[in-house]
Amino acid sequence: MENVSLMQNIRIAASKLKDCKLKRLNLITPTLEAIKRELFLSSKEETMILVAILDRQCSCQNTDLGDLSNYFGCSALDVMEFVPAINSLLSKGYIMAENRSEWLISKKQFMLCADIFYAIIEGREINLISPDNANAFDQFDFCEAVHHLIEERDNGRITTEKVFVQTEQMENEHSNIPLVKELRELVKEIADRTLFYELCKDFVDDCDGGRSDLNRTLQDVYDRIIDRTGIKKQIIENTHPLITAGLVEFWDNYNSDLYLTDKGISLLFGEASSVFVKSNTNLDRYTFVEKIREELNDLFQYHHNSKSRRIYRSVEKLENANQHLSMINRLCFMLPDVQNRLIFYLICYEMVDSNSYRISQLGEIFTKSEEVKVRCTFKDGQYPLQKYGLVELTGGGIFDGAILELTDKGKEIFLEEDIVLFEDKISDKNLLSPDKITAKKLFFEPKLERQLLMLRNSLDDRNYSSMCARLKEKHLSTGVAILLYGLPGTGKTESVMQIARTTGRAVMHVDISATKTCWFGESEKLIKDVFTKYHRLCEKSKVKPILLFNEADAVFSKRKDSNSSSVAQTENAIQNIILEEMENLDGILVATTNLADNLDKAFERRFLFKIHFDKPTIEAKVNIWRDKLPILAETEASRLASRFDFSGGEIDNVVRKAMMEEIIGNTVPTVETLITICNEERMGKSVTKIGFSH
Repeated sequence: MENVSLMQNIRIAASKLKDCKLKRLNLITPTLEAIKRELFLSSKEETMILVAILDRQCSCQNTDLGDLSNYFGCSALDVMEFVPAINSLLSKGYIMAENRSEWLISKKQFMLCADIFYAIIEGREINLISPDNANAFDQFDFCEAVHHLIEERDNGRITTEKVFVQTEQMENEHSNIPLVKELRELVKEIADRTLFYELCKDFVDDCDGGRSDLNRTLQDVYDRIIDRTGIKKQIIENTHPLITAGLVEFWDNYNSDLYLTDKGISLLFGEASSVFVKSNTNLDRYTFVEKIREELNDLFQYHHNSKSRRIYRSVEKLENANQHLSMINRLCFMLPDVQNRLIFYLICYEMVDSNSYRISQLGEIFTKSEEVKVRCTFKDGQYPLQKYGLVELTGGGIFDGAILELTDKGKEIFLEEDIVLFEDKISDKNLLSPDKITAKKLFFEPKLERQLLMLRNSLDDRNYSSMCARLKEKHLSTGVAILLYGLPGTGKTESVMQIARTTGRAVMHVDISATKTCWFGESEKLIKDVFTKYHRLCEKSKVKPILLFNEADAVFSKRKDSNSSSVAQTENAIQNIILEEMENLDGILVATTNLADNLDKAFERRFLFKIHFDKPTIEAKVNIWRDKLPILAETEASRLASRFDFSGGEIDNVVRKAMMEEIIGNTVPTVETLITICNEERMGKSVTKIGFSH
């Protein structure tokens, strides 16, 4: 007998099966058996179905049960007897349902799997691929199938109850799918699980950014308004099982959007969830605040109410994932409101990037009315971040360029040991080390000399340390505040320098003019910064440095009526800061002034030493003249000292001019030359008039 190929047998079988009305099948039994053997099929029914589907597929047609009924020329009921054979072919990987998410068997569109189809028509050996590896019904197919059920309900073809029944049946059929198995353990009611499957479908489709409209979704699922209302109430109140299980989030009633949480996404995607779920654990402090900034940037398109709730939730999630950062624990203890912590993190981010956080940036978080209230609270110094001393308002007004900055306490909480990397260094201009101070002889009358000697001995480090220890024992302030007052040029500043040199103390000089600006609150900040830097310098120094306010009249003067002007308010605020710092001083503060009568009484009692510098006596002036000009005889120095009532500074000016004339004229100055220069130094004694005389 001549060998017949598989394809020939299929053509013979197809010609007999078409329009056969399922009768006289015994005539083609040998042919069906041959096909069955060569394709490793299990039954005659499987063979008939495969031949019919293949025949139609060669004409580029898929096949449903209605098509099989037409193909065989029989009723739909007759074809239903072939459903077990169809399911068998599906399970073994011979055929596949193109619309496999379709739950109704009557609507499924079948076709041969591509490898089976081409192996048959090309005469190649059949190699079955397990459906578990090829065309398995996975979690996405399952969610798609539930979605089709919900579409049927939305179109009025089935009821909500039928959707739940069919979904549960599919769960039973596909209980091996991890999504189904785990969800059944987490959520008990099928109605709630059905809603989750629909939300998963929206996420996979990236419907409007992976979110689901609450109202529309409930309208699709539930056919009764009372059911929709009850479920919506649960969701808004965060009591719905999907929310309590941590699978779904609802942000606010304004946008009415539902979102899958990271847990929900992980349940849907399994190991592949890392594509969607960011790993934000074990971050360092800098990456943490950067992530906060990124989260806020990602929400720019949302309405304020939605954005606020989302960013607050994102902040809390990041905080929970990074509990190893001590900053988070300390802030959560001080600031229970996540809103305050968010502002702190944003200020930290700008600081790390060497930028300033402008108060206008609060508009990223708040509505306009909320923003105005927050700005005003900052202006009044009553915002929680200010009350805890973490943040301060500086720069312009609250509607004109003001900025929010971390205080030293805020920096310490954020930066910890890295704070040294962000400290503002004291410039060489304002910090003078003792070894840079030139030794000079100073001449004073005996009483002043004794006072300065007492001061110098008190500031000798051994005596100073002993004194501080004794004062602490008696619970007295250890700070030493010194006032040097008197006429200009009498040696006040130079006395400070020489005492600093001999006691080995650096001098931190305060540039008073630099502490005053036109911006609201800025001057107060600058004066605070002076003391902050001084405290920091004290901590780093083995020997306490001297904080010098030279010509301190501008900040130590009598306080003014605060109602007179904003300038008066600022100056009074500065003085209050200085008074408070002097009260708690742990170091050495020296103030020099030419106008002691203008000194505010509140300052007077805070100075431990008050030393008056008068114009030098004749004896002192003789010593100054001879020290500056050793060529002078004592009688000549006495003559100059008696004739001219000069301060030490004025004598310095005369000596400098004499040295200039000596260099230019190459002649040693005589007493007469010095007298001429002295007369010129005395302003007003020889004035050349300009203009018309009468």
